[in-house]
Formats: sequence, structure tokens, C-alpha cells
Amino acid sequence: MRIGLFFWSLELGGVEHMMVELARALVERGHSVTLILARAARPDEYLPDPRIGIVRLGCATTPRTILKLAVHLSSLRYDLLYTAMPTTNIAAIAAISLARVPTKLVISERSNPVLEARHAPTWRYRAAFTLQPFVYPLADAIVAVSAGLADALAKSARLSRDTIRVIYNPAFCDDAGNKDRPALHPWLLDKDRPVILAAGRLMAQKDFATLIRAFALVRAQRPARLIILGEGPERPRLEALLDELGLESDVAMPGYRSDIRPFLAEADVFALTSIWEGFGNVLVEALGAGCSIVSTDCPDGPAEILADGRYGTLVAVGDEAGLCSALIRALDRPFDPQEQRQRARHFSVARSADAYETLFQHLVGAR
Repeated sequence: MRIGLFFWSLELGGVEHMMVELARALVERGHSVTLILARAARPDEYLPDPRIGIVRLGCATTPRTILKLAVHLSSLRYDLLYTAMPTTNIAAIAAISLARVPTKLVISERSNPVLEARHAPTWRYRAAFTLQPFVYPLADAIVAVSAGLADALAKSARLSRDTIRVIYNPAFCDDAGNKDRPALHPWLLDKDRPVILAAGRLMAQKDFATLIRAFALVRAQRPARLIILGEGPERPRLEALLDELGLESDVAMPGYRSDIRPFLAEADVFALTSIWEGFGNVLVEALGAGCSIVSTDCPDGPAEILADGRYGTLVAVGDEAGLCSALIRALDRPFDPQEQRQRARHFSVARSADAYETLFQHLVGAR
């Protein structure tokens, strides 16, 4: 099959990483795969497998992206186009309509639509959720990355739940030994006390402020350290909170790391404190490293990944005291590493690629 994967860019982020992983898995299966990117190249981006084609439309606005994508689709005639997130989903639907090509379209939803719309940074992004009920039915298939997200999308976009397929993200890749291992933080190289790890973009959605306050409660009861990997607009606020709570000597925020698996392998507990997700790729990475996990029971994804608490403790969103208790419990009674790793394989790249390949072949064969 000739497959196009359409997104805005390959900047460092969860959706972009999943697109690159899916593209690699599909090209390894003998398909012709092209990443179609709306934006121009950026300094910090994921580097796809060299066998994957890259087309950059070089657009700064959505209307121009739709027009250039339509022209591109008319000239190359893909068998199937796959997209992720509301804005690119809608742009792809419009472009295929303009191009009048028989290309099959699979759109995917990656985050809770109600909460994304409520916290949308711009009116344009908010408008995409308003359009979902009218344009999503025009796609040949709709995918959600968790069952909870599929339920939420069906309700918010007024879609029949039966029309939404659930395919988990290709989040676990058992090839850690083939990658260069980045330098670890000194606290993980020479541990004199347990280390709690968190990772994600420093933004309000991830609610690292609650994690820091909960860690202050942990520190009042026992020695421990906290490392938060990531960058984002919340850094000044979080640093001010560390100063306010007197935690600078026990909490480190060393910035973004492209591969956090070596950190996970040495950490004692991984903590996720998001207010909402769509899946929670980092939880699968933590499982794959055999790490004990504490996570908020937020919509959508963590409860599914952790099997309602079997593979990690679930706490209410924003519950500092509950989070503190769960962290201490995980430090004292770690989860079984082998069982954690086995659970991660349920969300492997191979299993996700199998599901997508089956769906794509069915749609293309039905033309």
C-alpha cells in the first residue's frame, strides 16, 4: 500500500513520536510510507527511519495547508491517508474533498475532546471540536487510542460508538539495547535515597504542581528525591513553588530528554499526575522498564493501561494527600518488575501496527 501519514510537524511530542513509530513499523512491513508535514522543518525534531519519505508543505495557516495538501494528494494518489488530532483530521477531510481522489481516510483522536476544548489555547482550536459532529462522519474510519477516549468522543461529537475503533498507541518498543544511553542524573547513578521520576511537558494539563506538593508531604516522612523531566511554560511557576516549599535540594528539573527509558530503569517509582490524557504513552514506557507506578485516575487511558490498579496505584486528580500515601506505599512495596514488563507488551509497536495494517488493508481492499 502507498500510505500517507499527515501531521503538522515532527517536533518533539507524544503524537509526533507515535506517528514516527507507526511509520517505521509500516515501512518495515513493505509498505510505501510518506510523512506529509504541514510546517517547515524545525531545529528539534524526531528523525524518522530513512526509508520513510518526507513531504513538507511549508504552510503557516490551516487554509493554505488544506489547499496544498489537496494538490499533493491529487498528484501522488495515495491508497490511504492517516491523521491524528482534531485540526489535522478536519484539514485532511477538507483536502480529500477538494482533491476528489479515491484515497481512503483514517482519522484518529488522541486526547479527551471535552477537556481539550475547555482548555483550548485559541478559538481556532476550540472551533475544531465544534466541527467534529459534522465532518468526522465523512472519514472512512475513526480511531481512538483508548476505550475511554472512544466513549468520550462518541458522546461529545454525537457519533455512534460502534463507528469508533480502539487501537492503542505503539508505545512499547523492546529495543533499548540498540540505542545510545543518555547520561543519567547523578541522583540515579549514586543513589543514597529513593528517587521518584516524572516526565512530560511542563504545562497545566500535567499538574506537576500537585506532584511537588505531594512530594513535600513525602519528604516530611522519609528521605527521597524527585526528578521531573521536560520543558514548557510552567517552569517558572514550578520553580517558584519549589523555592516556596524549600525543596530545591531534593527536586531536580533537568529539562527535556528524548529517551527516558534509562531514567525509568533506575528510578524507584514513576508518577503521572495529569488532569487529563488520551492514552498515556509514558506509563507504558514505565511498565516496560519494570518501574512501579502511581498515576492519577484521569480521563482517559491510565486506568486501562494499569488495568484498574493491578499494575500501578490510581489516585484522584489533584489529591495531594492521596498521592503522597500512594508514593510512599509504592516505595515500600514495589510492583513486580517482570509483571510490569509483561504488561507493557500489550501496548507494543508490533501489536499496534498489526491493528492498523489490518484496518488499512480492509479499507483499501474494499474500494
